[in-house]
Amino acid sequence: MHACEYRTGKGMEGKAVLVVGSGNSGMEIAYDLAEAGAATSIIVRSEIHTPAYPVVDVGTYAKIKTGEIQVLPAMKAVHGNVVEFADGKRHPFDAIVFATGYRSTTKKWLKSDDGLIGEDGMARRSFPEHWKGENGLYCAGMVRRGLYGSCEDAESIAEDISKKKKKPHQA
Repeated sequence: MHACEYRTGKGMEGKAVLVVGSGNSGMEIAYDLAEAGAATSIIVRSEIHTPAYPVVDVGTYAKIKTGEIQVLPAMKAVHGNVVEFADGKRHPFDAIVFATGYRSTTKKWLKSDDGLIGEDGMARRSFPEHWKGENGLYCAGMVRRGLYGSCEDAESIAEDISKKKKKPHQA
């Protein structure tokens, strides 16, 4: 299943579950599965670089350190319920959760996007001019820059709103 379909680890007790992806969604899902008693593994293809794209740790790192969550290398292939990894090892899993990317649904529910949102549901304009629409609509975190990017967007939006509130109202 894809991470967007994942709801809870309940019912996964004792089952071998692989989470593919070590971003925020993958790390939170791995934690939830381990808490529910699943034999949880997570694929981490490279060292996690928290300055570039930070992961909010909900307790996952501690579970990795204790071995409750096993870290595995990149996936090479899937053969039925057996996953082959880049190191040549193979492991069977009862379930696989793919936390490998986000697809925006903004275009499905936003009726007038003020020229702000592109056809892919993400910001139409590129960084750093992506967060402000023409008629007062804003977006944060829509240019795939992770949590830091979302934070910067939110600060820019708050600053813009603050400037507008300080201006005297014109008749």
